[in-house]
Amino acid sequence: MMKTDRLIGHAPRTRALGEDIVAIQGPCIGCKGCTGLCAALIEALSVPDAILRRA
Repeated sequence: MMKTDRLIGHAPRTRALGEDIVAIQGPCIGCKGCTGLCAALIEALSVPDAILRRA
């Protein structure tokens, strides 16, 4: 059997996004029928940074 180690990669933007998600209280971004973490929330939090980083 081969032994492998799993290490966490360096991902500062992913870490920052995770911290933003954890800090949200109540309905995320106000979607009707909000059920919490979803693709719309992740996009709303990450797209502005992606656009600003390219400028």
